[in-house]
Amino acid sequence: MRYQVVVLDEEIGSGFTIDEISLQGHPAGDHSAEFSTVKIYMGLCASDQLGSTFDDNYIDGTRMLVYEASTATFAAETDQWSAIALDDQYIYDPSQGNLIVEITWEFSIDHKSFYVRSWDTGTIRAVASTQAGAPSQPTGSLSSALPRLMLTGTAQGSLETLTFGAVKSAPWE
Repeated sequence: MRYQVVVLDEEIGSGFTIDEISLQGHPAGDHSAEFSTVKIYMGLCASDQLGSTFDDNYIDGTRMLVYEASTATFAAETDQWSAIALDDQYIYDPSQGNLIVEITWEFSIDHKSFYVRSWDTGTIRAVASTQAGAPSQPTGSLSSALPRLMLTGTAQGSLETLTFGAVKSAPWE
């Protein structure tokens, strides 16, 4: 699986050193699933929307590997957060572009799905590939649904507080 989202600079609001990302658990599916060869990348995007070619969404030279594990477990009860501490902090500067968060994994070790809360942004801000060999697939399917994602770290200024009205589910298989 290869899954990429764009978080708009105005949603973050200031420079931010990101130490951890979290996804909010959904009542459907399993509350825990283990995945093989998990990688998380962060980088910058010049647009508010994503195209179907993963690498083209990044501003050249900004894609950075911030987490890598041979296996990783995502686990959260309904509405709780599943957190992953990054191996390397990502220093985000909103004046340089929007933030891309990309998660890749080979397969679910236990054949389970981890569903997360999501919301409809109204614009194309996610691209995903579920094909065999997905982490190396150059393109994916576009979506306006974004997972409920929490970024944890240290802000250089005040962060924006956002409330999302639409909560839906998206599978992580």
